[in-house]
Amino acid sequence: MNFLKNIAMMAMVAFAAIAFTACENNGNEVLNKKLTLSVDVDNVTATTAKIKVTHNGRTADSWYYVLTTDLSTKEDALISEAVADLKKGDIASHLIFNKNYTEILTNLSPKTTYKFIAFGLSEEGTVYGERASVRFTTLAQNGGEGGDDVVDEVYDTMLVNPSWSIAYTGAGTINGEEYDHIVSVNSSDTNPYTIAVVYASEYDSSLLRTLGEQLVESMNEYLDSYNSSYGTSYVLNDMLRRSSSAEAFDNLYPGYYVAVAMGITAKGEVSGLYAVSQTFHIEEETPTSLYSAWIGDWVLTGDNNVSNDIIIARNVANKSVTLYGLQGLSFGIVGEYSTDRNDIIFYAQTVYSNYQFSDGSTANIVLVGVDKEGETYGLENGNYGIAIAGVMESESTGSQRALVRYGVNDIEYPKFVAMMLAADIGGKLYTLGTDSLEKLPSFNAAAFISAPTSTTSSVAPMRFSLGTKALIKPSVTLRLGKELELAKF
Repeated sequence: MNFLKNIAMMAMVAFAAIAFTACENNGNEVLNKKLTLSVDVDNVTATTAKIKVTHNGRTADSWYYVLTTDLSTKEDALISEAVADLKKGDIASHLIFNKNYTEILTNLSPKTTYKFIAFGLSEEGTVYGERASVRFTTLAQNGGEGGDDVVDEVYDTMLVNPSWSIAYTGAGTINGEEYDHIVSVNSSDTNPYTIAVVYASEYDSSLLRTLGEQLVESMNEYLDSYNSSYGTSYVLNDMLRRSSSAEAFDNLYPGYYVAVAMGITAKGEVSGLYAVSQTFHIEEETPTSLYSAWIGDWVLTGDNNVSNDIIIARNVANKSVTLYGLQGLSFGIVGEYSTDRNDIIFYAQTVYSNYQFSDGSTANIVLVGVDKEGETYGLENGNYGIAIAGVMESESTGSQRALVRYGVNDIEYPKFVAMMLAADIGGKLYTLGTDSLEKLPSFNAAAFISAPTSTTSSVAPMRFSLGTKALIKPSVTLRLGKELELAKF
């Protein structure tokens, strides 16, 4: 296993989703004279500061700001000067359309007092609304007056930070919410950091800097996705911690772990400072009644009346299951179980490595998705979700388990209506022993999972103990079918 690919979880700030309404601006907008802005500043260092600006208007209300060390000139004059400069070019390209805006000011001078002024400004250069401003003084470059700590410094080597101690503290409460697994950091300085949990067997101190770099990459990807979805402007520094804190990791599977406090600067550099916890053990939970109700023999019937006898077996209690029997084959497909939703999500995955076919060729058996257009998506598209198995409620049928297509509410996401097993040889996909995809249970609407009508099952010859994690090789060697054309999204 690869240590760098087995990060159990990283610290993620739970940002509140901000609802907004887009308003058309045709150049003749009615100015919001009641617009009121608010400005806050924190995380001030020798050369950076985090500014947060909010206002009480619409998303279509545009604004701008002035950052200056001129503390004697009146704000009206500073604003007028800034607007005059903007009018020399394209004002619209500089305006900010955001009700909740965060920016890290960089390249500031140490031990210097600044003023940040935010004010409403239209595309025509008209100043409107009630402005807001804040003053702040940057720290000394190396501590001393204006700050006691050297913060955001980058070291050439990885160094244990004696000011940090990190430990797994078990079940507890964070911000009024109860969690099963909490990692706590006690910090006596203001150096920024994030928290990660890794498998103890894969922990390697020589790879810590690379781990930190991958954490930064993942956090930036998350921020890009979040800001794009919600029209926000959060930055990496919003996800970092600078004092004692605690983080919940409720997706931990049973096993042995260590937690790491990883120093990351506001600019996204691995500082080199870190702390590591003692090894801790997560035991498997007792299966809940809702989870246990999924375990057993079922018949999966698609809306095209194609059926498969399947077995849903226990994998990790309350966290995952293994499905056997899709397409009448005994390969095990892992699905992630949600206790909160009482559903199972099946993701694209490799289910059997290096399977040997009747013609002597070797391939990985993979679970892939087929969309409503009949396009097939392989693993090069990532670990994407294909289907959700949940309990559907209706007046006519009552509670009934069903497999439904995934990604319905995402415009850019394929609408998968089937999942299938295929052979992957060098990135090319082939069907398993058939040239037709017509025998796949489809869930264009839903594929219902119901108890079998008889005790005879097509997968009965390969019975196994519930809870096994071993993949079971079919008793009959399969042959390769036709090559599939792969789509991408």
